[in-house]
Amino acid sequence: MSGINYEIQNRNLRSYKHTFDYNFCKQKYDEYARMPLDEFKECLKSPKKIGEIGHLCSFILWVKNKEQDEYRDCLGDYGLIHLLFHCLESKHHVKIHAEYIHMLFKEDIKLV
Repeated sequence: MSGINYEIQNRNLRSYKHTFDYNFCKQKYDEYARMPLDEFKECLKSPKKIGEIGHLCSFILWVKNKEQDEYRDCLGDYGLIHLLFHCLESKHHVKIHAEYIHMLFKEDIKLV
C-alpha cells in the first residue's frame, strides 16, 4: 500500500487530489509515538513539528474513518488537532496540554 488517494471538493466543486504515502506516514507516526514525553513536548514548541504531528493525525483519522472503524477519542475525532492549534497560539498551552496530547497521539489514534 504505497499511496492512498482521496479528493477534496471546494465550494466551486473542483477536485483537489492528494496522495498520502502510507508507509512514510506510518514511519513518522511511530517516531513521534515512541518519543519520551519531554522530547515530544519540545516538538510541540516548533511550528514545523506541530504541522507534521497535525498532518499525521489527519492522515490516521482519515484512514480510520475510511475503513469505517469504530473510533472516537475522548475529545471527538478532531479534538487532538484542536489542541495542537492551541499549542501554536502560546507556549503556555504546550505546558498545559503536552502530556494529554502525547497520550492521545500514541494511544488513542495509533494505527495497528
